[in-house]
Amino acid sequence: MEQTAKQTSQSRYPQPFVKWAGGKSQLLSQMSNFLPHHFDLYFEPFVGGGAVFFHLRPKRAVISDANFDLINAYRVIRDDLDTLRSELDELQEKRISRRLYELHRKKNPDKLSKVQRAARFIFLNKTCYNGLYRVNRKGDFNVPFGKYSRMPKLYEGANLIEIKRLLGSTEIEYASYETALGRASKGDFVYLDPPYSPDPKSQGFTSYTKESFSEVDQTRLAARFKDSNRRGCLLMLSNSDTRRVRFLYADFTIERMKAGRMINCIGSARTGYNELLILNYRPPVESLNPWVKGNR
Repeated sequence: MEQTAKQTSQSRYPQPFVKWAGGKSQLLSQMSNFLPHHFDLYFEPFVGGGAVFFHLRPKRAVISDANFDLINAYRVIRDDLDTLRSELDELQEKRISRRLYELHRKKNPDKLSKVQRAARFIFLNKTCYNGLYRVNRKGDFNVPFGKYSRMPKLYEGANLIEIKRLLGSTEIEYASYETALGRASKGDFVYLDPPYSPDPKSQGFTSYTKESFSEVDQTRLAARFKDSNRRGCLLMLSNSDTRRVRFLYADFTIERMKAGRMINCIGSARTGYNELLILNYRPPVESLNPWVKGNR
């Protein structure tokens, strides 16, 4: 069943329920110019905060990520939202402090229920330093406390309800991007937003999972991109505007966007720079905004 890419209404929700480094909320107005007009199944293998997924609101989708806590949170929102809200409400009433933060950070997530694990994940995301998600080689969340003077709002009820509704027709997978790409067929639309290739201007990082994401992984991803292209998938990929990335995807359409890092270890580094969209299809030039037309 064919879908139309531009299904988003003027409604505020759904939107990302967690902060996520490299999230695309600030770029949606530019990215929407490049979306394919029609597609079958939607895939997002590095779903992260899900800004593009929530913007599209596809009727049928497969979202996935290699971060288990993130995927667990999506599943719990879909399958047990009321219990999750109760857990978050209890945390919301507490007085925020470094001690409370460390108490939850040091909990072993493997010993928690699925709902408790999701609540912990959301709480840490909202109260850690700069909303950064980072783990060490053991897989332990190791971001320091954000020094909040009062408990930040942990969730928007109306937003989670809309997310739950959208996820009702969505497959949510804890899987590598390679597994997800292997499922995509001719006519399916795949959006890839991997940890970015290192760019000195962005002060980025790649430790969303304990395995990190190396330049070897970037090369392997480019090879999988080419495989999916040969199968007839519609492909869009975001990455840094570097010579390395331009070389890896030289055979495809490369578009440049003005971007800015909203989450960064160094506050002063949250400034504007350019990043790339890689496409295996050509969007109509007349649909592009003036900045994009002049900076391709």
